[in-house]
Amino acid sequence: MKALITAKITDFCLKELEKLMEITYEPWRETGIIYFDVRELVEKLKDYDIFITEADDLKKEDLFENTNLKLIISCRGDPFNVNLVSATKNNIPVLFTPLRNVDAVAELTIGLMLMLARKLHNVDRIIHSDDFEIIEFEDFVEYLNKFQGIELKGKTIGIIGLGQIGRRVADRLKPFGVDFLIYDPYLDEETSRQYGKRVEIDDLMKTSDFITIHAIASDENENLINEDRISMMKKTAFLINTSKGSIVDYDSLQKALEEEKIGGVALDVFPLEPIDEDNEFIALKNAIITPHIGGDTEEVVKRQSEILLNDVKRWLNGEKPQYLMNPEVIKEGETKRPLNDNKVNTIKKAIVDLCKELLKEKHVIGSAGNVSVRIKDEDKECVLITPSNVRYDEMVPEDILTIDMGGKVIEGERNPSVEKKMHIRIYKERDDVNAIIHAHSIYSTVLSALKLSIPPIFEEFVPYIGGEVLCAEYGEAGTEELADGVLAVLEERNAVLLANHGNLCCGSHLDGAYTVLQYLERGAKIYYLGKLIKDPNLLPEDTIDYEMDIFDIFKESKKI
Repeated sequence: MKALITAKITDFCLKELEKLMEITYEPWRETGIIYFDVRELVEKLKDYDIFITEADDLKKEDLFENTNLKLIISCRGDPFNVNLVSATKNNIPVLFTPLRNVDAVAELTIGLMLMLARKLHNVDRIIHSDDFEIIEFEDFVEYLNKFQGIELKGKTIGIIGLGQIGRRVADRLKPFGVDFLIYDPYLDEETSRQYGKRVEIDDLMKTSDFITIHAIASDENENLINEDRISMMKKTAFLINTSKGSIVDYDSLQKALEEEKIGGVALDVFPLEPIDEDNEFIALKNAIITPHIGGDTEEVVKRQSEILLNDVKRWLNGEKPQYLMNPEVIKEGETKRPLNDNKVNTIKKAIVDLCKELLKEKHVIGSAGNVSVRIKDEDKECVLITPSNVRYDEMVPEDILTIDMGGKVIEGERNPSVEKKMHIRIYKERDDVNAIIHAHSIYSTVLSALKLSIPPIFEEFVPYIGGEVLCAEYGEAGTEELADGVLAVLEERNAVLLANHGNLCCGSHLDGAYTVLQYLERGAKIYYLGKLIKDPNLLPEDTIDYEMDIFDIFKESKKI
């Protein structure tokens, strides 16, 4: 497993993840790089299985179609930077880190509220300016008058959105002796009564001394605080926005501040970010501006690190992650734990060794044909399959790919065999089959070109194959049509002929599938040569029935 991490995580989290997988750690706060271009991000992710991100743009569908990601973790409470529909369509779990920054944002909100109440931003600006001097006592009195603020006690606080952050703000403000007005159309009456009075938003705008926004960004909330509602505010009222820039009409807000129609604002979020030195609110004396630092604390990094580390471990151990945005991609009993490396490497070598044997015995030539093995590791299931367009005499274990039961590459640098659909369809239909060989053996291919079936003509043929070998209808390589045709005639047998396309043999293990291939090709040769003289004699029905009983025993015992 390889993971790219562009989010900030703790040293402890990094060390723990490095014990589990190969890590590339490039946090955007150190590199200064946020990936917005989908082509650049696809190229960056081409060798990775896991992506742990915070700010990168994963909204384009192309990203999910052209990478082999198996897990995405968005270090956000609201992972809107990830296209959840496309991730789900491609069977990629998306994890997130809820509540990681709710305390940090709530505390910043309280701090901004106190700064506005006591004019601390202006006090600090004046005292640190070159203009500040006190020569006479009258100068001191002048500054005292300028700096005079208000107390929170007895004030009315309007909270727009009483969710996780809104409630934490209210809880922290209760000791100040304030009253609450609450606007939240999705809040139940019982919860609202625990905090204050539930009102319509226009009433809140008209009555509140402080208005703090904690609503989510949505079409419904776009410009919720518009020009009309800003004009409803008291001349002495303050507005704090640590939520989303899209909720407020910033042009109208700027105009109201310039004309001193409201007391002031504290803004941590803007419609266009990041803000720069040209932001017009910076020059306003009645505005406190922070560059989206609501969640910028050491504790947030620690919290998101703990959440993602725990969920990655759960995922690797085959358990359903706690914070999963699309639980439907992990079906009941399905595990995402990586397979045992030693087991996988052993099977990959066995596949390559078999491919060399198939080449030697002229069952295959060049890169034609394909071999796969299904692995069931407790409740995990995937397929090891030969690559496309790699000559058998040049094939090495590293060429063998691991794909999931949807055909998506889990591990491997090449493209899987074009016949992967046929293999996967058989595995899904036949729980007893764990290995498949599609070969172009000479006599089988001759009969498939003639679209002939092979009847049971000698006794040892039946126990290993399961009776008459039928010929499937023609279908182009790699198509569902070909897979449909194979399944239609394979039924419970271990072999079929593919019209104009050789044979397909299967078994409960790789050696079993190869044994079936050997019996099939021997039977095809005998049938072909015998038919040159006359139609071969078939086995008696009672003999076939007896041999089919042996076939059932072989299948049950996994001998083949």
